Amino acid sequence: MGHKRKTEQHQAFADVVEEVRASAEVGGEPLEIWSPIRDLRLVDESGVLWRMRGGELRWSRLEHLVRDPAVPVLHVYLDEVKEVPTAERENLVATVRPYLRTSGDGRAPGDHTEFVAAEFKADDQRSLVVVEEYC
Repeated sequence: MGHKRKTEQHQAFADVVEEVRASAEVGGEPLEIWSPIRDLRLVDESGVLWRMRGGELRWSRLEHLVRDPAVPVLHVYLDEVKEVPTAERENLVATVRPYLRTSGDGRAPGDHTEFVAAEFKADDQRSLVVVEEYC
């Protein structure tokens, strides 16, 4: 009798695995999120090519660039790209500080948000900051 129970459990598990496989196939392609940081470049609406400069952006450099009104700042979240106005940049800095400046010590328990920031340069040496947000 114990042997029969194991077989029934095994078959039920196999059925579950098959259902998961079938639902994954029905779902289609995974959602591709645009990431200029992953792509190492972006082309703006004016056709200007911006290339990522270096690797991880130092916190002091990020603060300096974000506070410069001549430097455009983009906030990317999922498929939404928003240019951050100068008046809202201090709020952005305050939001990303616990994620980028520390090792996550300032986060609330269960917070799965991540931020990544990078500096991009145009051929004429103008800078652009991209801040990407993930959940």
